[in-house]
Amino acid sequence: MAGQLVSILLSPILTRLYSPQQFGVLSIYTALLMILVVLASLRYELTVPMARDDKDAVNLVALCICVLFGTTTVVGIVAFAFPYRLLAALWPTPIDSAYITQYRGLFIAGFFCLGGYYIALYMATREGYFGAIARTRLYQGVVGPIAQIGLALLGAGAPGLVVGSIMGQSAGTFGLFQRLFRASPASLQMVSWQRMRTLAARYSRFPLVASWTALIDSVGGSQLLYLLISLTYSARIAGFIFLAERIVARPLSMLGTSILQVFMGEAGKTVLSDPAKLKSRFYQVVRQQFLFALVWIAFSNVVAALLFPKLFGAQWGDAVIYLQAMSLGYLVQAVVLPVFHTLQLLEKQTLAAVWQVGRLILVIVTFIATARLGVSAPWTIFWYSVVQAVTCGALLFLMARSIEKLQR
Repeated sequence: MAGQLVSILLSPILTRLYSPQQFGVLSIYTALLMILVVLASLRYELTVPMARDDKDAVNLVALCICVLFGTTTVVGIVAFAFPYRLLAALWPTPIDSAYITQYRGLFIAGFFCLGGYYIALYMATREGYFGAIARTRLYQGVVGPIAQIGLALLGAGAPGLVVGSIMGQSAGTFGLFQRLFRASPASLQMVSWQRMRTLAARYSRFPLVASWTALIDSVGGSQLLYLLISLTYSARIAGFIFLAERIVARPLSMLGTSILQVFMGEAGKTVLSDPAKLKSRFYQVVRQQFLFALVWIAFSNVVAALLFPKLFGAQWGDAVIYLQAMSLGYLVQAVVLPVFHTLQLLEKQTLAAVWQVGRLILVIVTFIATARLGVSAPWTIFWYSVVQAVTCGALLFLMARSIEKLQR
């Protein structure tokens, strides 16, 4: 949380160096990256905490790295083969042809670095290196904003925001890998092509089902919001939502992700051996996260109404209304995040897929309906927030019911 606190404290500087329009460009880039990066290791990284022993864990990590190189190659080919005219037509803001090659390269770099971080993260989770994970969160919260400030002073513009974002997201990745292999220097000797193939087949449901459901989930989540808002209204409004997410939702996300790593580490060991303990921990995490998120979001709404224009500049005053519209969605999403992979751990990938498809359909229908009715942007965001709250509430119900069945 310390890294996120630094990021929040530096935000008033960033909002005076970059315009809402430039933050809108960053939100679009980030949305596309976060949608596709779930395919970086085809969800094999989720199997690392489930490994029976160290040998399987190391081979699963090696498998994830091999898959990452393959998916990055595919993404690179598609990125550079995508026609400029079509990209310019789809991109919600004017895109400078002089920067297009840079954006393509930055997207590939961001995909590879963030995909690598997730692999290291799940391996560290299995080993219980939560202190090392916390340090990477600190690095991410500090490196990204500082790099963005420095690049703004050099006149980098929107590309500077993107470069700084990549540096922040990937901060600590190599350090985490180094920490893991330093703790077990003989781990590389355990890697076996035969074992990797066996494990790839054993967990084949993850790339065949979980990876595509994760893609659908990512599209149906907040990332699609930035794309739809930019296309339907403007990148400027996407910038307002991005700021609200950065200040209010991201601290909850960082906390929820940290709890998720601990929960995954425990649940991976108790899902078969002690279902009662899994049930108890599930309800404990959900209850505590709800109380914390409720207090934080209520406090943030009051402070934002009083201080947003003063802290971030007059041009950012309209961000308050979008924060208010998104608050319900932020609350329920924050409650779900720490236990989000419960259905995956229970190997209920099909059930998870049904939920994710259902949420995506409801989100798209909401935007189509509001667009046809001529609803204003704040009200569109509010109804989107309601859809997120309802669907995430349904997911909590499905998780609880699946745990009850497992216990019986």
